[in-house]
Amino acid sequence: MLKEIQIREAIQNLQASQVPFREDLNLASLSSFKIGGISPLVVEPGEDEQIYSCLSILQKLDLPYKILGGGSNLLISDHPDDFVVFRLSGSYKTYEMKEPGVFRIGAATNTTPTFRQISQKGYKGVEFLSTIPGWTGGAVMQNAGCYGGELLDFTSKIEFIRNGEIHSKKPSEIEYGYRFTEFLKNKDSIILRLEMKLDEGVLDEIEESLKDKRNKRNSSQPENKKSAGSMFKNPRLKDEQGNPIKAWQLIDRVGLRGRIQGGAQISPEHCNFIVNLGTATAMDVHYLASLVQEKVHKETGITLNREVEYFGSIP
Repeated sequence: MLKEIQIREAIQNLQASQVPFREDLNLASLSSFKIGGISPLVVEPGEDEQIYSCLSILQKLDLPYKILGGGSNLLISDHPDDFVVFRLSGSYKTYEMKEPGVFRIGAATNTTPTFRQISQKGYKGVEFLSTIPGWTGGAVMQNAGCYGGELLDFTSKIEFIRNGEIHSKKPSEIEYGYRFTEFLKNKDSIILRLEMKLDEGVLDEIEESLKDKRNKRNSSQPENKKSAGSMFKNPRLKDEQGNPIKAWQLIDRVGLRGRIQGGAQISPEHCNFIVNLGTATAMDVHYLASLVQEKVHKETGITLNREVEYFGSIP
């Protein structure tokens, strides 16, 4: 647990540097799961200089921090009180078209409206990103994707802070793969923005693609339930007929569809989702996720890896 004297001194420094912040914030409100405890301090820098000020203040006071984005692929601790939450705001919530087909997109933009709007301007290829909830920075970290597309396939440049310096790299210059990047592995960088260069398409075809992907997404997810999306990555294995093995098939095979723990449930509609029935805690979700991994491995020999990230100590 952070010391009160450290928090008070940090607040004084943040006020002097005119960096936005919030105290004693319930992080459940920032999560699609609607799960999470109270954070003593959330800093919300809105421009590069404010980030530098925040990092300097936290380093000087020896305050650990964790970066929180849109909270859509995240399970937040029930007691996130041993670190400061670092969350981008301001200029990072915007995007612009620098020239025809070249988009500069802030890390704190919401992926669904941002990529829907870009698609509706007549640029093709990124319609799938309009079905992925959360923030663009988090999508970069995980190399988010679906329906055969991945974010970094369309990215020309990523800007981020590492070791106190701004870097700009092409995807080919970083380590990444399926639902994975070096940013996710090392957690030593703050994604600031990305750049995409997209081709023009036929607007009617783009609109049809947007509609098709939206319908697919809606039909494959639990309806009106709070969740963090797919809990596990697909194992990238094939069955005897050569068909890809899906995580949900393995969970169903071991009989865990609909299993309840406290206020959490393995969704009856789509069993690679764990849903919040209204009173779920992070520990409830963790129990079910661990049960899935244990039973699937015991009965099939396959190890399922989580797609949902843990934020803070769980358990």
